[in-house]
Amino acid sequence: MPWIERKAGVKALHRFTQRLIAYETDLEIADLLVRDFLAGAADDRSLCQAIGGRANLYPRLHACRNTAQARKIVGLHLKRTLHVAFIKELYEDFSEFLSTSLSRAALAGIDAARFAGEARLDLHAKEILQAGSWDAVIRLISDKIFRALENERNTRMLINKMSVRVGLRLEDQPLNDAMPYLDARHILVHRDGKPDEIYTRSYPDISIVKGEINLNFEFVSRARNAVLALAEHIDVKMVEAGLVRQQDMAGQRRE
Repeated sequence: MPWIERKAGVKALHRFTQRLIAYETDLEIADLLVRDFLAGAADDRSLCQAIGGRANLYPRLHACRNTAQARKIVGLHLKRTLHVAFIKELYEDFSEFLSTSLSRAALAGIDAARFAGEARLDLHAKEILQAGSWDAVIRLISDKIFRALENERNTRMLINKMSVRVGLRLEDQPLNDAMPYLDARHILVHRDGKPDEIYTRSYPDISIVKGEINLNFEFVSRARNAVLALAEHIDVKMVEAGLVRQQDMAGQRRE
């Protein structure tokens, strides 16, 4: 499935997009290399020798015989490892996008009472003095508010509460499309890819094979496109609401 190219408008979205492009390159290279690796001919050598490696540098590979089954086990495990890493990084980078967007909205002049809400923050004078600028103080406060929201361990609720704090009116569809992949990160981290009943009931369209999320190239492609579409939707709504300063737009130099 080809990656969908889009144009980023706000710096936070631009950074998120650039990070995705780097991961896409990694995944495409891995996919091609593993395909060639799986197609290699079996013989009496070790896997290490078969692919031109030195036995003293790669003892694990040297301990594996160059059989079709060994190639399959090693190659597919590598692909899964990279796919798991991609979903985890996708979630982390999206969280960073949300956090940055929240702080930029505060700098754009959002209503302070709505932004802070009922949050009680552990903020020390030393932290404020060390911030060095008003922008840095706002980022410090915003980060603490975001972490307080994030502590609820519910990604949908986090996004909805952030939306309320900055006065966005997000549509349901982009969020619904992205949630299976954002929630997959929790399943991969805490359940080794084995979804619980809540996940399978909430996302019946997600393929489950042998009790695990079918984490293939198609899955990570859909994950990338859905989460990026949600980030773009948030980006558009923030611009429409006047919550992005000119210097925070991509292509603009920060004063």
